[in-house]
Order: sequence, then C-alpha cells, then structure tokens
Amino acid sequence: MNLINLLQSLLKWRPKKIASQSSSHVHKPVAEQEPIHQAPQSSQNQPVAPASQDETTPLVIMPTQSRFSTVTIHYIDHHRVPLRPTMTLTGEVGTVLDLPWLKFAGYYLAAITNLKQHFPEENTTIWLFYKPQLAAPVMVLHQNLEGGLLIKPQFLSGALNERYQANPLEGGANFVHHISANQTGRFTTKTQFVHFKYDPLNLKHSDAPKQRFIELLESTNTYQQPSEEALTASRLPKHAVWKIYSRAITPSGKQWFNLGSFWISPTRYQLHATNPKGSDETYQVPKFTYRYAVVKTTSLNLSASLNNSTVTFWQAPYDHPTTYQVMPKTRVVIKQVVILDNQSRWCQLKTGQWLMEGLLTLN
Repeated sequence: MNLINLLQSLLKWRPKKIASQSSSHVHKPVAEQEPIHQAPQSSQNQPVAPASQDETTPLVIMPTQSRFSTVTIHYIDHHRVPLRPTMTLTGEVGTVLDLPWLKFAGYYLAAITNLKQHFPEENTTIWLFYKPQLAAPVMVLHQNLEGGLLIKPQFLSGALNERYQANPLEGGANFVHHISANQTGRFTTKTQFVHFKYDPLNLKHSDAPKQRFIELLESTNTYQQPSEEALTASRLPKHAVWKIYSRAITPSGKQWFNLGSFWISPTRYQLHATNPKGSDETYQVPKFTYRYAVVKTTSLNLSASLNNSTVTFWQAPYDHPTTYQVMPKTRVVIKQVVILDNQSRWCQLKTGQWLMEGLLTLN
C-alpha cells in the first residue's frame, strides 16, 4: 500500500461528524443513569389507565353478616323438678323473643329468673318456676250412728289433683261402722266430705230379716239408737205392727230392730212376711219445695193421740202451716214418718196433713 492509500483509510476511520458533537449532548454512562419509574402492572398484566383529576374513587361497602344467639328455657316446679323437657329457641340478636308461656294442670307461674324481651348478644338461660295450685279442702266428719259429730270436723288440704287419704280416729278403727266411698281420692276445686260412722257398742249390723214386719206382743220401749242409754219418751202399744229396716246384735247376743224413726229391743214379738194389719204399700214422700231433704222414710199404719188442744198442721214439712183448735187427746192415724236432713221428724196423717212427731203420743 502506498502512502496516499494509507492516509485515505485513516481519514475514513475518523469522520468529521464525530468531532463536531456538542458537549451538551454527552451521554452518561449506563451505570450512572437514573432509574426509570414505571407504573406497576396487575397480576393479569392489564394496562392501568391514568387516573383523572376530575374523577373520585368509589367507596366499596361490604354486607354485614347477621349474628344469632340461643335462649334455653327451663320449666320447673317448687322442688326444681322439670315439668317438661328443656326448650331451646334460636333467633337473630336484637329481635323480639317470643317466650312460650306454658300452663300446667294444678300449677301456677310463681317466678321468672333472667327474663329477656330480645335475643341477647350471648347465649343465655331463662328459668320459670311453678308452684302447686291449692285445691278446695276435704272435710272429714267422724260421727256416731245417728249422724252426731264425735269431734270437730277435720280438714285435709293439698294441691289440685294431688291424692289424699282420710283415716279413722286413733284407736277407733275397730268401731267403724261405715265409711263413705271417697275415703281416698284427689283434691279438686270443690269441697269434698268424707264420713266415718262409729258404733261405740261394737254392734254387728245386718239387713232386715226376710220376714220384714214385726208384731209386738207387749208394750215396748223405743230408743234413739241401739243402746239402753238412748231411751225415748214414746212407747209402742201391744199388737202394733212395724216394718223392719235393719237390725243389730250386741256382743252379748241382744238383738235390736231399726224401725226407721227409732230402735226397739223387744222380748216378746212375732215376725211376719207381710203386714197383717194392712198392705205393704210404700208411700211416696212428696218432693218438698222447702230447702230440706228427706233422709229416711218409714211407712206404717199406727194410731196416735194429739198432745195439745192447739195443733199446727202443714201441707208439707215447713210448708203452708194452719193452726187448729182440737179436743184434747184427739185420735189420729199415722201414714208415714220422715226424717229430714236437719234431724227433724215429721208424721203424715191419713188425712194427708203433716205435723211434727213431738206433738203425738203413740199408743
């Protein structure tokens, strides 16, 4: 290569344009350049639009989740014994709690513990206490055979529908003649009566004999009860015929006959199957309009005399009285005798009129 070619090649390697560059455009080294800030990209590499100064970012409201609580209810009696299985209610906190007010036969709601009107924030328990409802009492009457009280009435009390049992007097069980059917039972809303009737003589009672009529073969005393101590002022005449309603025998073997209004223990008598002096007609006692009820009726055909010259006759016991002046010892015929529940004794005459037994003398 000649000298001219060498110079030309050197001139081509250093062009003039490079030498004329301004210092204001000098590039910094790559290591000294400032970092380039780029907008972050989403995970899905979607482009992010620049926010406008006229637009506001919307507020996102998340839905509130409902909260619930439970209420456990216990229904128990005064001994804390459950009256039914426990009840559990569930509801949204703050909503109305509709408490079931349950009723139980024989009990009333006496107290409530931890009562709530709304479902609370936390689970809770409510206690309902019930007490027994008192029932009407049971009156126990201890009486003799005539219905008289041996002691003051006893009263049994308890809760409604609770069971009761009435007992005879202490030491008197061997002398009980009759006990009403309701000796045991349950307390109710109505007062009940239990009757114990005692026979202090320890008699053996029985029904009337098959020959139900007795003819007295001698004048015979009468008694209010089968006891020698209960003698009355009346005396039955010889050959009087009476109907027997029951009889009793003492431990010594003495026999007593119940004639309805009184008792007799004759030594001389004769029994008949029918009434030898009349028919065995059963007279019907009228249904009295007054407040007293008939306890016992005795039909008979017996002569008697009036004790007074002034006598009050009645259309029925205690009904429409009429007073008459009569001859002393006026004779009348008794058709039947009734005993009322106030223990008064009335005689109906064959004329249909009524008068109290105390105004007559049987003979």
